[in-house]
Amino acid sequence: MGLYDRDYMRNASDGPQFSTRPIWILIAINVVFFIAGTPGTWRLYSMPGEFRPYQLLTAGFLHADIWHLFFNMYGLYLFGTLVARKMKELHVFLLYLAGNLIGNALYLLINFGKPGILVGASGAVCAIMIGAAMFEPERRFVMIFAPMSPIKTSTLVICYAALEMLLEISHASGNIAHLAHLGGFLGGYLYLKLVFGKDLPWDPLRRNPVKRAESYGFTPPPPPKNGGDGTPVSPAELDALLDKLSREGINSLTPEEYARLRQAREEMRGGK
Repeated sequence: MGLYDRDYMRNASDGPQFSTRPIWILIAINVVFFIAGTPGTWRLYSMPGEFRPYQLLTAGFLHADIWHLFFNMYGLYLFGTLVARKMKELHVFLLYLAGNLIGNALYLLINFGKPGILVGASGAVCAIMIGAAMFEPERRFVMIFAPMSPIKTSTLVICYAALEMLLEISHASGNIAHLAHLGGFLGGYLYLKLVFGKDLPWDPLRRNPVKRAESYGFTPPPPPKNGGDGTPVSPAELDALLDKLSREGINSLTPEEYARLRQAREEMRGGK
């Protein structure tokens, strides 16, 4: 959630803010399937005698172990809560399914006839991930141990997709279906282009891809200078920033909010 998602900062012309409920429903479905157990035939098999068409769907809700489930669901939560605020509930589910089906289909197409089994929601999560980038390309994420942190969502998606391509070509991680991840990106991109077209703020295949904030009906604050805009940080503003930080995490802060926190710290130290 960014600064403009908060009720006291939201402009009436900024468009509707949709529910994150679909993301929690999808997480719940994946968890229930993992706990309850499912038939082995629900996994995606690449051998002709074992493949069934419905496996393209069911394999996307199964996971190999608890850590596989945890990291996929964390990614679904992290990026899905951004996407779900930008589209209706049905579109969230269809975006997830588009990444799931096309990701699994790409894996099957390349590996059909070779022994292999595929499970996991990674393709669907990649579709949600590119959705977050295409709707909020300027959102910053703090990545542990990443030299470029905080990193924009659009840059994060490009780097991750490029890494998946390199790993697939080099066969560096034989137990990870990088093709399913790439297919998930493709499925998510195609679905969003089909539904939203030129209204998307960012398109990795479009020149001058970032659609400026003014086109959404509000004017963002000017870029901070020297860690702030020069005006003192009021107690009320500081309380709001600290409340947001404690409830939503450091990744929710915009660059302007980072700057205001830094300015408040300097003011408390007597730097101004």
